[in-house]
Amino acid sequence: MTPPARPDVLLALAVAVPVGGWTLLLLWLALPGAWAPLLAPAVVVGHAAGAWRRSAPTGSFVVTSLACAVQVAVLPGDLPLLPSLLAFPLSLFAYCAHGGRRAPGTALVVGVAGSGTVALRAALSARVQLPPAFLAGFLLAIVLVAFSLGLFRRVQLAYVGELEHRAARAEAEREERARRAALDERARIAREMHDLVAHSLSVIVSQAQGGRYAARARPERAAEVLRTVEEAGRQALTDMRGLLGVLRGGDGGGDGLGPQPDLSRLPELLDRVRESGLSVDFAGTGTPGRLTPAAELAAYRLVQEALTNTLKHAGAGARCRIRFHWSDDRVEIEVRDDGSGPRPGDGAGHGLVGMRERMAVAGGSVTTGAAPGGGFLVSALLPRRAVTTGEERERA
Repeated sequence: MTPPARPDVLLALAVAVPVGGWTLLLLWLALPGAWAPLLAPAVVVGHAAGAWRRSAPTGSFVVTSLACAVQVAVLPGDLPLLPSLLAFPLSLFAYCAHGGRRAPGTALVVGVAGSGTVALRAALSARVQLPPAFLAGFLLAIVLVAFSLGLFRRVQLAYVGELEHRAARAEAEREERARRAALDERARIAREMHDLVAHSLSVIVSQAQGGRYAARARPERAAEVLRTVEEAGRQALTDMRGLLGVLRGGDGGGDGLGPQPDLSRLPELLDRVRESGLSVDFAGTGTPGRLTPAAELAAYRLVQEALTNTLKHAGAGARCRIRFHWSDDRVEIEVRDDGSGPRPGDGAGHGLVGMRERMAVAGGSVTTGAAPGGGFLVSALLPRRAVTTGEERERA
């Protein structure tokens, strides 16, 4: 049998100590001889079974009912009721609330039968002063109150259980949507990273070919060519590590493999957004520099997605501020609007997931949420790593 919970044990003791103790004292004083030793175990067992009222409601109700039946049967006719019989309505309440499917009906039948038995026994006793009809009505009222409260508690527990089940199901669905959004976004990032890795490998191949001729004609140029190859290879390896560390199960499709945007195209993006009616303020501090292709793509897409969310959610008349702060080792990006419309949500959508995935590929991080004073804030950090000489040459 499952051990009873601590609160149930404490409640059983809280009832047993005063009520059971009073009953045992009454039996000892009013029933000399062999009656008290016979009834005392039934009193103790009836109260002790209340500790299992939730962990084993059926067994607890059966034991309590039998203990109360023994008390009614053994007790002399001039004492039809004992205080310890209070354990029965408490057990009936718990059985209705926590028992099986047929528990309420069974508890009501047992309660009505018990009330009738006690009333009948009182009617057959010439020394009982209470009218049998009054006693039967009183006991039946107690049973009905316990039954009603138990049924109410049962419905309440069922309602709470259904709410918890729905909450768990909603959480599972939200996690599944987030997982699918992450997989879709990683597949799209894989297509974009295709150009970045292919570009670095093209630089390595072209520099290696040039190095072969330089080694013959101008040996002093061979060291510079090898250094360029080394830098391009290291950058390609960094991009591949970011790709393999984040992407799992990208589809590797061949569509959408055109040149990817970088920060040099950011003014065009801002102009297009301003033409749509959104007021955009852009400012930069520090000394701007070139980032790796993955970092520039991530920064561009972050600003693009943040502006898209502002257009969709900020409401009419909203303004957006974009800040780039360049330092020696990193660049901080902040996109903030002052809109009051509904926000993008809890982060399970494709846009916000895409921001995080792209930043992870580039080695950065992003945080999103409500801005102090109102509006929405997107804040990102990107490490600032210089691009290779070969990359600069091809971009030029």
